[in-house]
Amino acid sequence: MDKPASEDITADDAYIDLLSARKVLNNIYYETTRGAYNPIARQTPMDLASDDAITGHTTWALAFNNGTISPDDNRNGTELDEGIPPTTSFWKFSYEKIRKANIFLERIDNVPGDETVRNLYKAEARFLRAFYHAELIRRFGGIVIVDKVAPNYQETLNNVRVTFQESVDWVIKELDEVAPYIPKEHSRNDFGRATKGAVYATKAKLLLTAASPLFNTDNPVLPDYTEIHYYGNYNKERWKAAADAAKQVMDLGYSLWKGERNAQGEYGTNYTEIFMDIFWRVSEETVWGLYPNERNQFLEGTNNRSCNGWNWVNPTMELAETFEMLNGLLPNESGSGYDFSQPGLNRDPRFKATIQYPGAQYQAYEFEPWIGGRASDLQAQKTGFCQQKLLNGTTYPNMPGEPWRWPIMQQYRYAEILLMYAEAMNEYNGPTSEVYNAINQIRNRVGMPDLPAGLTQAQMRERIQRERRVELAFEDHRFFDVRRWRIAEETQNGYLHGYDVTKGFYTGFFTKVTVGTPRVFAKKHYLYPIARYEILLNPQMLQNPGY
Repeated sequence: MDKPASEDITADDAYIDLLSARKVLNNIYYETTRGAYNPIARQTPMDLASDDAITGHTTWALAFNNGTISPDDNRNGTELDEGIPPTTSFWKFSYEKIRKANIFLERIDNVPGDETVRNLYKAEARFLRAFYHAELIRRFGGIVIVDKVAPNYQETLNNVRVTFQESVDWVIKELDEVAPYIPKEHSRNDFGRATKGAVYATKAKLLLTAASPLFNTDNPVLPDYTEIHYYGNYNKERWKAAADAAKQVMDLGYSLWKGERNAQGEYGTNYTEIFMDIFWRVSEETVWGLYPNERNQFLEGTNNRSCNGWNWVNPTMELAETFEMLNGLLPNESGSGYDFSQPGLNRDPRFKATIQYPGAQYQAYEFEPWIGGRASDLQAQKTGFCQQKLLNGTTYPNMPGEPWRWPIMQQYRYAEILLMYAEAMNEYNGPTSEVYNAINQIRNRVGMPDLPAGLTQAQMRERIQRERRVELAFEDHRFFDVRRWRIAEETQNGYLHGYDVTKGFYTGFFTKVTVGTPRVFAKKHYLYPIARYEILLNPQMLQNPGY
């Protein structure tokens, strides 16, 4: 499924038998490996348009960060365009993918062959169609539900957007109906195809989004919001539905990967390497993983300048200071032992696995971002940090005699499922033992202490949000989290911070400074705009408020 396999057959031949039909299904799967849904194919994470990172390159993120996304964004930009924000184009390309699935579903019943295999293929196509609808809902609110083939793209969208609740309910119904036909796991040769865990994880993610304050509220973001844009009321039971869906994944037997056992049967203690290595293999933590669709410039774009990288992603001081010390205290808390000039000393091991910090050393390279240092580059280096997650510290682009290792794309992994469960359960029933257990599993995996006992619901909410930010950094979560939590007006407005990269190691580098221009986020930006072109073609199409 690493290429659009149906391109070598004609439309007439595509459904002669199930083997041919599978090539068409592979093409629909191929769409999930493209830039819309993962940072590796996109080459940069959505975190660039959040408070976690600043771009070291002229990218699509600038439109989000400057508050200039609009209905006039280029709807024909590809999913790999570096300079075009994926707003209006996301709408267009999503419905093109949905059309592919609908054509497949219209024809598959007439393909001769084993009925069990045919039912599996139908279930997979319906899952993919639901997944594409769910991703639209996360960005736009209520959408146009397209469950049959239309003559062309315009006919597809000559319908009105249904309410937010109708949109969510349709996707959940589809996922529930296909789940019995989807296997719990596939052979390694079929890696990337939907598993039962992928179905329930998609369900849990959508329900968690829908239960969150942006959509599940009596007090909408803007007075012009209608039931197309949010539920129209608050209902606590929506959190329970999200928790139940996450529990469906948990009950399938996934677990957190802890590395390989040594000769004594013990797990290793170098959690930094273990955490990085998660992204290079299929493990018991992988709920739905995908191979990259093609080799691109992700590795060069991500790594630092001293090892043939371009440092496109500059983590912010705000993200860096979210990682705790080994004693469980934040760097700015009294007694933490934090040293601003040695930021990696006694830190949560995920810090080094996620962020190259000043002086960080890996097997194949180190990071020296100050003037005179080998990673210094004032064109790209903005904060004194560089992304490390998804990189392998034992190699780098064009390293002599060393092949590149290409990371697996983890669409869903078990740590995310635990975080979803903990968040939903805390909102529904407060910080129960189930909530503590889910979060502590993640923390203990990397040697971090348990959360303190006796947290209030609000305190636990803050800890869960912090844990998500740390555990899932640069995996395309923070961008959506601050929106669904309805805190983007706080996190996405104003300046972000870093070290003073214009100074040398002994001449002022270790000074906290503002970086770049201030971020701009208005209430309208909680949802994406629909292209003006779509509105002109279909006057019944309702634009999102503020645009």
